[in-house]
Amino acid sequence: MSPKVTTAHERGQRMRILRAAAACFARSGVHRTTIQDICDEAGLSKGGLYTYFKAKDEILAAVVEQSSVQSLQQAMAAAAGVATPLEKIDRIAAHFVGEFAGGESAPGFSPRLLLEVWAEASKDDRLSAVCARGYDEWRAFIGGLLREAQAAGQLRQDIDADALAAIVVSTFDGLSLQEALSRTRIDWPRIVQTLRTAMGEGTFTPAVTREGAR
Repeated sequence: MSPKVTTAHERGQRMRILRAAAACFARSGVHRTTIQDICDEAGLSKGGLYTYFKAKDEILAAVVEQSSVQSLQQAMAAAAGVATPLEKIDRIAAHFVGEFAGGESAPGFSPRLLLEVWAEASKDDRLSAVCARGYDEWRAFIGGLLREAQAAGQLRQDIDADALAAIVVSTFDGLSLQEALSRTRIDWPRIVQTLRTAMGEGTFTPAVTREGAR
């Protein structure tokens, strides 16, 4: 077997384990999920799982890290080749509305799992660091698009792009938390359209000032 095939197989096995673990964590909670549960979900023996991961907390951290990396890659792909900054944001939002409406994103990341991750990260320094890194990368990415919008005249110069990026990211996380706690589906298309209207049709655009709004 060539090294490339071996690498692809290992990557596939890791993803198989991570998706199985994400499903188990979301369904039963992190503490009630056992290694055997993950093995059963993935269709692997414990020996097969331990080839790639040594403990449950390592698996959880890998689930979070992989989800963050993959979702950011998806966002970049959605924005590729799009002309204007706000159109890029539109494309990204449209992509993730589909993910949220389906109840999960990669790899199998759901609002219920997000709630589990937050609870664990508050007690686990390693997981907290993984989460912090993911949030930093997302805020930097969105902030960069917003600065592009400012340079293109699509966003007011007096808006703090980094602060607005943090608001956008926290809006999606906060609503995901509400969805998980209330077990009520959020109308994601409506939320995204409202944000888009605020950003592109008045609230934040250069054409609208405090004086002009009166």
